[in-house]
Amino acid sequence: MVTTMRSNDVFRGLPHDVFCFTMLQELIARSLSLAVGTYKHVVGSLHVYERDEEACRQFLEEGYQSTDSIMPEMPVGDPWASIRSVLDAEAAIRSGRIEDKQADEVELYWGDLIRLLQVFGHSKARSTDGIARIRGRMSSSAYDLYISQRLPAAR
Repeated sequence: MVTTMRSNDVFRGLPHDVFCFTMLQELIARSLSLAVGTYKHVVGSLHVYERDEEACRQFLEEGYQSTDSIMPEMPVGDPWASIRSVLDAEAAIRSGRIEDKQADEVELYWGDLIRLLQVFGHSKARSTDGIARIRGRMSSSAYDLYISQRLPAAR
């Protein structure tokens, strides 16, 4: 997949854009029963705004995010029933209902995505117990950093 962008903010936009576009790439590949190929991100103007320079420096100096960590691979097969489950879980979480069983009714990959939404919901509700419970149910360690960062937000 090749994505061409006229302009891209390296700090605020690029990380989210690459995630979204590669997720779309995986969804299309799975829907068509194809292997996921390479991803190329082409940008005409890649930039950082002055207001973000200090935050960029702090991010680069943190040093604890390994570049060896990779996201789990989306399961082979038609993803759309699982996506519907994720969307249903998101709607429930937005309305204040966080139901553990929703994440158990889909493949581990999709269950972890539902659990991440639940972690976010529990952090909004300031429930450290809820976050800790979900953390113990994750099947992948790829999301540990995100979950750890949500715990203080819940306090």
